[in-house]
Amino acid sequence: MSKKLTGNQIRQDFIDFFVEHGHTAVPSMSLVPGGDATLLFTNSGMVQFKDVFVGTDTRPYTRAVDSQKCMRVAGKHNDLEDVGRDDTHHTFFEMLGNWSFGDYYKKDAIAWSWQLLTEVWGLPKDKLYATCFRDDKGQRPAG
Repeated sequence: MSKKLTGNQIRQDFIDFFVEHGHTAVPSMSLVPGGDATLLFTNSGMVQFKDVFVGTDTRPYTRAVDSQKCMRVAGKHNDLEDVGRDDTHHTFFEMLGNWSFGDYYKKDAIAWSWQLLTEVWGLPKDKLYATCFRDDKGQRPAG
């Protein structure tokens, strides 16, 4: 990469890239999720789409991109105890996400991520690795 990017530039590049690939830009939801008694705070980018993933709701789009404000101070994903011990743990952060609701799967997601990393941000291809989950039988999922 020949230039340093700010957090704002990275966020905007990410959103713009996926909008160009047919995604709907969705604003960050509140840090305090309404209607979900299982969460005290929004702790990941998928929280606002949880009802879609569990099949209780739909959206008027099949592709979404977001920059979700998140806080991890309690529960399973708790970074609070690690804050200050290193430079990577914080309680507040933004999680960038590109989402498909039955529209595309890993093949397209990996190809687009590779394109964003290497062509838009200029990361060296020889320093990157793409992986795909294999099931218990060693098979790659379809798609």
